[in-house]
Amino acid sequence: MSDSFFPMGSFTMSQGMEQIINENLVPKEKVAKIIDMYLDKIWKSFDMGIFYQAMEAAGKKNTELLKKIDEICYCSKLTEENRSATVKMGKSLMNATEFEDGSIGKKYKDLSKTSTSYGTYPVALALASIHFKYKDLGALSLIYVNLMEVTASLVRMGVIDYIEAQIILSNSVKSIQVKPVKLCDLHQSFPLVAIASMRHELSDSRMFMS
Repeated sequence: MSDSFFPMGSFTMSQGMEQIINENLVPKEKVAKIIDMYLDKIWKSFDMGIFYQAMEAAGKKNTELLKKIDEICYCSKLTEENRSATVKMGKSLMNATEFEDGSIGKKYKDLSKTSTSYGTYPVALALASIHFKYKDLGALSLIYVNLMEVTASLVRMGVIDYIEAQIILSNSVKSIQVKPVKLCDLHQSFPLVAIASMRHELSDSRMFMS
């Protein structure tokens, strides 16, 4: 599920990095540092927490709580690009997962098809992780897919080469401490990325969806 060939469309995302590079806001030698900021300010502090909260709610078969967590995830993405991207990836993941009849995954998948729920990526991944019994590997997959989106976009834009991307990925994955985050402790703040994403929506020339 973490592979770039998995049919989720993650290869079309740059999470604002395309605009950051196009506006020369970050020199090449600072790219790894910016990715560390993505890790600390968005993925580990927020998305991973949403994943674990969704896992807990799904484990209790609490659909209403799951919907609330899903809504928090959706509303906390400041830009339309990011909101749209997390829903597209989430629904693609659920469509590719054959949940058992009567399971919370099947029920939520059906709800997302009727627009009763958003079906954001961290929530969909939590449901898939329960289905496949991934446990903490699901959280690691969440971080890895985000890392892949940003580093792959840098390679495709010619900012770094494939070897440099692998070094960044390897170092970043080694630094990840996968652990549950309480709902009240969720936070994300990376204004550079948020503003770049807003500007990216208005860009006339775009290689990536976000």
